[in-house]
Amino acid sequence: MAKRGKLQERRTKRGFTQEGLAALLHVSPRTIRGWEAGTSAPYPEYRQPLADALDVTLDQLEQLLGEPRTSAAVRSAPGAPRYAAALVDRLHRDYQAACYDEVRRALPAVLETVAALVDDSTGDDQYRALNVQCQASVLAAKLATKIGDGIAAYEAAEQARTASETADDVFGQASAAYQLTCALLRLNAFDEAERHAVATLATLHGSDPHSLTWQGMMALIAAVIAAQRYDHSETRQRLDHAEQLAAALGHDGNIGFTAFGPTNVQIHRVSTAASADDPRLLLAQADPVDVTTLPTGLHGRQGRFHLDNAWAHTQLGDDPLAVIHLLEVERVAPQLLATEQTGRTLVGELMTREQRSKTPGLRGLAKRIGVLT
Repeated sequence: MAKRGKLQERRTKRGFTQEGLAALLHVSPRTIRGWEAGTSAPYPEYRQPLADALDVTLDQLEQLLGEPRTSAAVRSAPGAPRYAAALVDRLHRDYQAACYDEVRRALPAVLETVAALVDDSTGDDQYRALNVQCQASVLAAKLATKIGDGIAAYEAAEQARTASETADDVFGQASAAYQLTCALLRLNAFDEAERHAVATLATLHGSDPHSLTWQGMMALIAAVIAAQRYDHSETRQRLDHAEQLAAALGHDGNIGFTAFGPTNVQIHRVSTAASADDPRLLLAQADPVDVTTLPTGLHGRQGRFHLDNAWAHTQLGDDPLAVIHLLEVERVAPQLLATEQTGRTLVGELMTREQRSKTPGLRGLAKRIGVLT
């Protein structure tokens, strides 16, 4: 690797010594020296904290690190499947950090890369390449669902399912099944989505962290579906089941980039209240939730929580609090407002009854996200 002078320059510009940055990130100064010398690279879990410390986006951090972006560069790298896996992991973390534009730009080349790796590799390398293809396709399904393209989400989830079944990857199959359920919901195929979620949940067993996580995630998506058809009893039962699984897990984790754990179950109690069009229940469920306990970098999940709160306050006519939550969305996950229509719709609705003395931040927000020109 080449020496990363731009990384060192950015660190000094931000006023950090190597020792100071190391202390902030809970790593050794030797680790920082390795990153800057180009003899090592930050593991995925350090990239978002490093980007935050340097006040850059994850995409800009990649440029500071001088990492290859093209599919040809990745395929030619030593240990290509492992390198591709690290790249896909980084993009998953970008997605969780609500850096959707960065993911959208990088993902096509990554999908091309992993498809070529599957075709070109054999034996254990092909098994690893199939695992990477599953996770890359899961990410493509997530992004397509986020931007409202149900057909693309379904196709990507099917690709993930095929790759995981070929690799005999049980948890990859669970991840693909979850995204397939989300895609069906985006396509308004509610009955099929529910059958798929319930059937998948019935196949999952075990008390290890991965098994608990995927059982919990399928219980949560099944609860969302029940809420959308206003079955309050079934919604509560499925949420309670997920809560038991989260308690057995014992902490807020991020296995499979799910953020599953006790706090995420609480957040789903909030989101299911939104799905059931019950703003008062939503605010009651939101009151005890502390989203700062989530694992580092889950800005999209935090932003979604504040967006749900903004919706509830808007429905109840409490516009000042709605605006406060929308401004918090902009602070923690600005691309969420640009990517999801919900936030723009709320801002537009609030603008129709704007009282500048009570909602002084609303007009500026409306201009920044393009609702008001």
